[in-house]
Amino acid sequence: MQLMREIDDSAKPYIEYLAGTAVPKVSPQVRHAVVQASLAVILGNLAQKRGYVGTELRCYLPLEPRRSSLVPDVAFVAKERLSGLSDEERERPHFAPDVAVEVRSDDDKREYLEWKIAAYLRYGSILVLDVLPAERAIYAHTAQGVRDLHEGDRFSCADLPWLTFDVGEVFAVLDE
Repeated sequence: MQLMREIDDSAKPYIEYLAGTAVPKVSPQVRHAVVQASLAVILGNLAQKRGYVGTELRCYLPLEPRRSSLVPDVAFVAKERLSGLSDEERERPHFAPDVAVEVRSDDDKREYLEWKIAAYLRYGSILVLDVLPAERAIYAHTAQGVRDLHEGDRFSCADLPWLTFDVGEVFAVLDE
């Protein structure tokens, strides 16, 4: 539990730790918040009983020599990855979620985002979605590379065959 003593995860506004460097999460505005909620609903509906979908799920990554603690906007964790863990380990997972979603805000720094995507993939994520509400685009990162998708495209992932949706569905809330 050394990691928990190194990271203050109660700080407000939320702070992420990228290889020991404290980086405040950008305060979401309306566009960010509604796209985040839209993705949580879509992912939750598609995941069904395969695992858990949540927003702002902090994960602790054992990067050396400095620890990291990331808070994806939306996350999916498969049930089998949590089985056998203690209650405390389930509440504070020391791995990246199977699916991590980062919804970009205007103030996000590109270098932090790139670092986070690489860390998610290195520590257990199958898929990282980099979502750009202003452009209505999604960049889907996997170990095999990155795909860019826009309204009119249909998202699918061979490693997660249950995860298929129309990209426009994510952004439809912006038209209401």
